Amino acid sequence: MDDNLNSTVLTADELQMVLETHQVSGVADDVLFNLFINDGTNGKRTSTDECYTTQYSDTGYTVNFDNCTLNGTDTLSGMLSVTYSFGDQNSTFTATYSDFYVNDMKLNGTRSFLLEGAASGNGLSFSITSAMDMVWADGTLVAENGTRVVGVSIGESLEDTVVTLNGNWNLAAGADVYEVTITDTLETKMGCNYISEGKMTVDKNGQAILVDFGNGTCDASAMITYPNGTTEEVSL
Repeated sequence: MDDNLNSTVLTADELQMVLETHQVSGVADDVLFNLFINDGTNGKRTSTDECYTTQYSDTGYTVNFDNCTLNGTDTLSGMLSVTYSFGDQNSTFTATYSDFYVNDMKLNGTRSFLLEGAASGNGLSFSITSAMDMVWADGTLVAENGTRVVGVSIGESLEDTVVTLNGNWNLAAGADVYEVTITDTLETKMGCNYISEGKMTVDKNGQAILVDFGNGTCDASAMITYPNGTTEEVSL
């Protein structure tokens, strides 16, 4: 492999970093949506669960987590504050993370959510704009900025429910910058741990690399095409 290609190779570990930052953010998003459903409109101003305390106001809430376990796998600690507003056509809320931990990864920054219109009978979509700093367990700092559009299409069964992802965002990790653009909607079905369909480009330090996740099969692989046409299959 020549030196120019070496400088643009997207390793499996780097691709995993791109995907894992999205996954970790998604865990935090799940917490937000669960709390958003119980937004205090019934007069509640303070609530305490087994491992977190929520303080509500007229415009949002603040939550302190103390080693909470989500889905039996993810441990949450730290504080987040949420402000929200409701309109006839859309609803918005913004979350501010302050030394918020998902397992060993620390999050600081903001994520803003826009839910346009009412959820239809078979799904919904919303955009997420993030400006986050994430510190990995080994001390690596990853800065994330950009906007995603997430869709959920509810099928006849859980296995038929599809989650889609569009948008573009960038990650800065050390001396490397990764510009991520979804070129063909990414899809996965509930119950599958991997993106099973769609394409995205990862522009690493100015060189565009295509990542193809396949045609719908739930598997732990993706095909990478480098700027010079070289292809490589990597495990996720």
